[in-house]
Amino acid sequence: MQHAMRNRATIRVADTTELSGRVTADEVNLDRFHNRIRKVCALVAATLIPSSLRWMFLTFVLIVPQALWGAEWSATVGAQSNDQGHQALAYLPNELWINVNDSITWTWNVDEPHTVTFLVPPEADSHPLFFMAPFKPSPASFDGTKSVSSTGDLASIAKGNKYTVQFLGTGDFKLVCLFHNNMTGVVHVLAAGVPLPHDQAFYDKQAADQRQDFLSDRDGRVVTAGCCAGPNTVTVGVGEITATPGGTSTLSVLRFIKGNITIRVGDTVEWTGRDPVTPHSITFGPDPAPDPTAPLPSPLPLDAEGVPHVAIPTPDGTNNVSSGLLMATLQDQTLKPQTPLGYTRFRVTFNIPGVFSYHCVLHDTLGMIGTVTVH
Repeated sequence: MQHAMRNRATIRVADTTELSGRVTADEVNLDRFHNRIRKVCALVAATLIPSSLRWMFLTFVLIVPQALWGAEWSATVGAQSNDQGHQALAYLPNELWINVNDSITWTWNVDEPHTVTFLVPPEADSHPLFFMAPFKPSPASFDGTKSVSSTGDLASIAKGNKYTVQFLGTGDFKLVCLFHNNMTGVVHVLAAGVPLPHDQAFYDKQAADQRQDFLSDRDGRVVTAGCCAGPNTVTVGVGEITATPGGTSTLSVLRFIKGNITIRVGDTVEWTGRDPVTPHSITFGPDPAPDPTAPLPSPLPLDAEGVPHVAIPTPDGTNNVSSGLLMATLQDQTLKPQTPLGYTRFRVTFNIPGVFSYHCVLHDTLGMIGTVTVH
């Protein structure tokens, strides 16, 4: 075990290095400024202060600011394949040990949105209603009494952005993403001076190993190869939940499996959702109105099996239909009401020939699109 103070210099160098390996100019200038101040104070101490007080002054200058600022740690939010189709809904790593007054900076490495959120009641009981979580601009401070979250707007959690939280109280604090269930972690905040089990180099290696494990996972390939029940069935994403001592994470494949399908006039295509966490849609035509004040669309008609089932062309003569969000039912929680069932299937009967393109309104920019060719 190594004490955080002995690793602080290493941590600072690691944290001021961008992904490209270069140190930013602002951080270099800040370090130079701190060094300059310390040198000036040391010179004053050596020349103007009596020798009996000299070491007390130097201790205050060189050690007390470190205790107040704390060490700086870094972690990442998510990982993705080159084509953006495989998304690791995970904090990498999802468990860290730090000392009080230390700070952690999370960097978004993916195009799928996530949040860095620490919730306390009553916001914790409102999860996953992310608009209830109070946004705190970076750098934020957290002592376990008031919630903090990066949910300012989508731009604040876009790829490449950072969010820093300084921890002002000791305890074990749960880290959650308000967009994705089963994306959790924990930060263990120990008292000042308590030795820490790991340094930044350990966490960097752990994050790299976990990223590789997620994106090279072969179970998803097996699932996607044999998941479809019939010739006219399209699978809407697949996923796999994993767990560590620090929390849970998910590998989600943001693709329509067998998404480009050819059928005959009069045939029906069924889309089935198999992602355990991430919602998707099957949308022909433009996206539904994003205006929250717009009237809700009429409920989709259900067939004899209770599955939403529409036809193209629609009664109004257009080919524009949408399933709404298909999403696996959330797990029930002890001593709370049951979670109502949602829809995980959607059917469309095609009564005219043509090529009909569709997309997921949440993930089309990541390549989740498909076509139905009708002869």
